Amino acid sequence: MRVADVMQRALVTVAPDLPLHELQELLLRERISGVPVIERERVVGVVSRSNLLRQLEVERSQFATTAAFYLEPFDVETESESQRMQVPAAVAAHFEKLRVRDAMVRDVLSVSPGASLAEAAQLMVARRVHRVLVLEGGRLAGLVSALDLVGLVASGRLAEPGGGA
Repeated sequence: MRVADVMQRALVTVAPDLPLHELQELLLRERISGVPVIERERVVGVVSRSNLLRQLEVERSQFATTAAFYLEPFDVETESESQRMQVPAAVAAHFEKLRVRDAMVRDVLSVSPGASLAEAAQLMVARRVHRVLVLEGGRLAGLVSALDLVGLVASGRLAEPGGGA
């Protein structure tokens, strides 16, 4: 079985300048975990819920480190509730300014429509990702996700050689 036989063709895509908070809403609304990033009809990256969480943690860590640098150890015991909320508020305000380009992965994993499902699966395992883009002539033709492969096994459409499931 080939990638073209199972790839998703109707895809949700985003632009690199989309605010991250809007991406988060889109992923929740569409019930998906990641999307290709397209600019001028070309794939420039992929962004996922994991990338969002990683970026948020980076922002939180940077603000917390900066705040801790300016606080003396004895100040922590006497700080007010409003002082304790400054770091999360600063992170939230900065997060609102971030765009997809700030969190996306630029090293796009891709296969051709004629690639085998085994090749796509091996790429996902080797790189520890949940999706591989399908590119044809440098353009986005589709996507194969780990869930697509699991669905094939569950439906019996992808069986082990020799008849086992």
